[in-house]
Amino acid sequence: MGDRNTTGITATPRNEQNELQEAAHAASFVAFMLHRLLAITFLLTSSALAQVSGDVSDLEAGLLAKWYEVMPLDADKPLKLPDPANGVKLGDFAVSFMLRLEGYPKGDHALELLWMAVDETYFLRFEVPPERGLLFRREWNGTIIAAPEMNAAKIWQHVVVNIKRDARQSLSGLWTNGVEVQSWKEPLGAIELKKAEFLLPGVLKRGQLANLRLYNRALTRPEILELSTMPPLASLKPMLKPFSSSMKLMAEEVIAVIGGTEAVAVMEDGTMEALLMTQFPGSRVKVRNLAWEADTVFRMDRPMNFGGLKQQIQRAQATVAMLMFGRQECLERGEAGLAEFRAALEKILTVCAEVTPRLVLVEPLAYEGELTKHNATLKKYAAVIAEVSKQHGALFVAQDTDLQPGSTRDGLNLTSNGAASFGMSLARLWGDDVKAPDARLKALIVEKNRLWHRYWRPANWAFLHGDRTAQPSSRDHTDPSQRWFPGEVEQYKPLIETKETEIWKLANDLGGKLP
Repeated sequence: MGDRNTTGITATPRNEQNELQEAAHAASFVAFMLHRLLAITFLLTSSALAQVSGDVSDLEAGLLAKWYEVMPLDADKPLKLPDPANGVKLGDFAVSFMLRLEGYPKGDHALELLWMAVDETYFLRFEVPPERGLLFRREWNGTIIAAPEMNAAKIWQHVVVNIKRDARQSLSGLWTNGVEVQSWKEPLGAIELKKAEFLLPGVLKRGQLANLRLYNRALTRPEILELSTMPPLASLKPMLKPFSSSMKLMAEEVIAVIGGTEAVAVMEDGTMEALLMTQFPGSRVKVRNLAWEADTVFRMDRPMNFGGLKQQIQRAQATVAMLMFGRQECLERGEAGLAEFRAALEKILTVCAEVTPRLVLVEPLAYEGELTKHNATLKKYAAVIAEVSKQHGALFVAQDTDLQPGSTRDGLNLTSNGAASFGMSLARLWGDDVKAPDARLKALIVEKNRLWHRYWRPANWAFLHGDRTAQPSSRDHTDPSQRWFPGEVEQYKPLIETKETEIWKLANDLGGKLP
């Protein structure tokens, strides 16, 4: 289906929970508690401010030089910085590029791909060793940092060297494909850029470099993620078509489910996804749960450095965005909030459309019990969703059946039976003959979604990409420059792929044969 060039909206930040050190010398219990309360208030306020700035992406800010095009490594002349960049004082800075090698050089010596110099002393360079992957070396004041080798043969790889000077933490690091693999502490103070060259002529003969950028500031994690998912050709656009009257899926479709608590319940239950798999056997469809408890069109709180909605859809490589909103918004704002709801929903749809035109909006479920008095207003919210769907070329899914009594715990939150019933109702998108899913298939899907949850939103986020990445427990105990936690989380990806292969095989046995 090709690469997809997408970006993300900024989500309202969620205050990240941080452990506070116990006060060792509190004069009294009351004084200690007051001190603790003030500390918590300060830290949460600081965390919120960091989250706001950390999730905002502006990839044009701070650019010293950029080359969007795909360039062969055997260029006649090296790429050089524009004149205004020479002599620039670099405190924080970043270099980002994509690389694809047709093969590795022969011989005994590594060949240089990129270097930057200060007073004739190398301080940053990339090398390609013989018969091996890409090697990064940073030389400064007699010290050398050599990053782990990266395989760039035959496939595009994204690389960022991100320099952020901080006296307290090791914040400078090497990122490959959106994952921080190594970090270190840079000395304070700016350095003067004397000379930089890329694509040294006659050195590397086979391969390409793309989207090369030099910044005079450090990049945030969301910005690095955004750059890592850009296709090598900036002009490349996915050939995706919006849905018309039905949700007919392509082979290898990726469906991102976006919404609040009821969307989470549907995904954790697995009924909808199981019926989807048997309806499209052999298509190798993937479903990615991007829903988050308490999400609304007004607020999508995320931890610091998690990234906005567009980046989340982008990272999931989604070709379809399925949105489930309206119930919580109706309770929060009532009929007076319809105009605000429409505006916020349109904003989210516009964001999703930058990723894919294949959009699906689901009519919200009716309330039960004491909340049924709000159902008339909820119908007005559903009407707004239908109108917005039509305006944006999205597919609107109406609720043609009522849930059985007892489908919610409190009139709002779905029980397991309610989530299963809702899933069966949604499965009518793919066919009218809807039956209970195979228990074995549903169990595999539930396990796959658990693995996805652990990969997508791990519990110890502060140690992974938040404000505790400098803690010893976030690093290799034998080499503190090595970030073991990001690599550990990436190991969930092959587990997810293995589980999905099992799902596809069983779905094929139940519903048809692979093409």
